[in-house]
Amino acid sequence: MRNQTRFTYVLALVACLSVFLSGCVRTVYVQPESAEGAGTAGFHIAYAEGTTAVEDPDALQKIVDEMRENARKTIGLEYKNEAFSVDGQNFDCYIANAARNQYDMFIAIYADAELTDELYLSGLVMPGRAFEHIQLERPLEDGNHLVYVAFSQVEEVDGEQTMRAQALVTMNFHVNDFPDPNADSGAADDGSDEN
Repeated sequence: MRNQTRFTYVLALVACLSVFLSGCVRTVYVQPESAEGAGTAGFHIAYAEGTTAVEDPDALQKIVDEMRENARKTIGLEYKNEAFSVDGQNFDCYIANAARNQYDMFIAIYADAELTDELYLSGLVMPGRAFEHIQLERPLEDGNHLVYVAFSQVEEVDGEQTMRAQALVTMNFHVNDFPDPNADSGAADDGSDEN
């Protein structure tokens, strides 16, 4: 009799555990439909209009190849917007041909937006190389100068050089007019010396 009672208890325990575990599994794996006011209610992304199915694998490859070619025509820019000089001709700066670029480039710096007053023209710069110092063709006066920097990528094939891409940015060239490092701290010097 004792074995039968023990068997009944074990059977009842297994049944209870089964019901409990099936409830847990149902709760975890079966998500209820969104109710009104729930976080996902009303969320819906529609299909884009104007798309077509690509059924020809060769056509799909052609599209991918065109995308890659167009990506090669872009130019990665890498520079710091500020350059500094004490004599107006020799500047500390950072202007680079980004390492991700595929082609050599040259850099031209102009004093005017019409790009007629050339201040500097570099030779070719390989990807991953940078200028940290440049010397302008003529000195700039003391003060702040907005200059125009043209990045031009060049591809050489069979001795022929072809322009691949160009980008134009502006930079601030400072001559004996360096930003105050305390200007952003909000600290004001009233001349008093408090100890």
